[in-house]
Amino acid sequence: MPEADAPNPGNPIHSSDGARDYGFRAALVGGATVYGWCVPAIIEAAGMSWLAHGWVDVAFRRPVFPNDELTMRIQPNGTFEVRDDDDQVRIEGQVGLGDAPWLADITSPTRKASEPAADPLPALSPQNVPVGKDLRARRVPLSRVDAETFCREKQSETLACFYGEAAHIHPAWLANQPIYWLHHSFSYGPAIHTESRIQHRRDARVGQDLLVLGRCARAFERKGHQYIVNDVEILDELGESVAAIRHTAIYLVAKSK
Repeated sequence: MPEADAPNPGNPIHSSDGARDYGFRAALVGGATVYGWCVPAIIEAAGMSWLAHGWVDVAFRRPVFPNDELTMRIQPNGTFEVRDDDDQVRIEGQVGLGDAPWLADITSPTRKASEPAADPLPALSPQNVPVGKDLRARRVPLSRVDAETFCREKQSETLACFYGEAAHIHPAWLANQPIYWLHHSFSYGPAIHTESRIQHRRDARVGQDLLVLGRCARAFERKGHQYIVNDVEILDELGESVAAIRHTAIYLVAKSK
């Protein structure tokens, strides 16, 4: 499963030179991208209704590098693992239909009017991490052309339901939005996506403006890394919630010694 290795000023951990600065052997493939590669298997196991009212809890246990060979297995109870050629677990999680058992834990933001990005963007740090605060909402137009380009070029997606006039919004696109939303209020990185809990609330289609809003739920330190946990909601053009997401990431990566 390849992903292009190129300089990435937004997150240099996704380029070889940047990743090696932090002790990795090669560029890290983005977590949302790898999750997106799992979507066909999830739909095969859970059905198309998962896109409208289903959930996923996915944790990225080990890095995925360009050209890694991965295998995904989903159990009848919805648990899944993604393993590499050496049979090491890279990703694990669970999917289900209906409301997730943890949905009530995701907080709802009240700052719902779209705002321009902060200018200048402050650097995110343990001293100013905005725990308990809503951040700037971000309006995101998603045209059919942009959605299909994302599916084709970023995800190598072949499922027909993500193309055409009434295409579904790809779950990986939704999973990426908390990253861009946080960059709307702060400058940060290199960063590593470590976990996502995503609840699909209704059928989400391309060809509309979406509003991405959210709140910082908590922050913590582990093994020298600084983590941030954000609760993000995505609204359609009618103001209806299409997805609720709890996104966990390392926003300040400790350099290897």
